[in-house]
Amino acid sequence: MRRVRALVADDHPALREALVELLDVLGFEVVGAAADGVDAVAMANELGPDVVLMDLSMPVLNGLDATRLLREDLPAVPVVVLSAFDSAELKRAALAAGAVAYLVKDCTTQRLRATLEGAVALAAGRAGSR
Repeated sequence: MRRVRALVADDHPALREALVELLDVLGFEVVGAAADGVDAVAMANELGPDVVLMDLSMPVLNGLDATRLLREDLPAVPVVVLSAFDSAELKRAALAAGAVAYLVKDCTTQRLRATLEGAVALAAGRAGSR
């Protein structure tokens, strides 16, 4: 069975590295790790991941704007936002930008895995219905 290919975008090096390791342990194939929104968009276009895990607060280009660009460039690739802030306003903004889900960084690993897998399944269902 092919592993889900994920791209991680977070500006904090230790957290980014930890997310890469965690996703690998959870069975994902991490194809790239970006430190800002510009790199996330470029890497996604180059690597074609199945899902992008996107931080909101990043330098150069924030996660909301990067999500908007990804929705334009790669509409079939779901973006899951992972934020430090449990904010209804930020969640609404992320979903309006095109994210399929909003997680707070204190979520469980089980919830992270289920959300990423659900986002990929949803995207596959949309692609299959065309």
